[in-house]
Amino acid sequence: MLNRNFFQDRNFFLHVLEMELKRSLRYQSFTSLLLIEIPTTRKLDLSKTATFLERVVASLSSQIRETDIIGTTKEGTITVILLNCDKRSTSEVVNRVNCWMLHYFGSDSNDSGISSSRLGVGAACFPTHATDSEHLLSAASEMLELSRRQPEAQFKFQP
Repeated sequence: MLNRNFFQDRNFFLHVLEMELKRSLRYQSFTSLLLIEIPTTRKLDLSKTATFLERVVASLSSQIRETDIIGTTKEGTITVILLNCDKRSTSEVVNRVNCWMLHYFGSDSNDSGISSSRLGVGAACFPTHATDSEHLLSAASEMLELSRRQPEAQFKFQP
């Protein structure tokens, strides 16, 4: 298994994503990208952020398949590449992740200082929403930004 923080290098992340998209194209399958942001990580110092994100990623790993790829970016965004996962399946995964996040972070008064209503998730599916890694990342980022602006929705997926 790869180190969960291996997405710190954007070029390596894009390379891994591109390789998985090529595999999807070859085998005519779907691949989805989830971006999960936990706003408090921007306020923590670097060492606390890394430790906190590692705990979250380790716990979140139980909500996805072993073959899916999960990591964090240097900006503190959790990224998940869901292999062989179409739009419908991605929605099911996101529902599980949302339930997990609500349980993990609980109420606004939890000790992590994170309000579950402030968590953001953006997702996009290849080839449904994009046909290359840059556009897939852009589509998922756009949905993450939309979920930040509309916290009541919490999760945004390309239509």
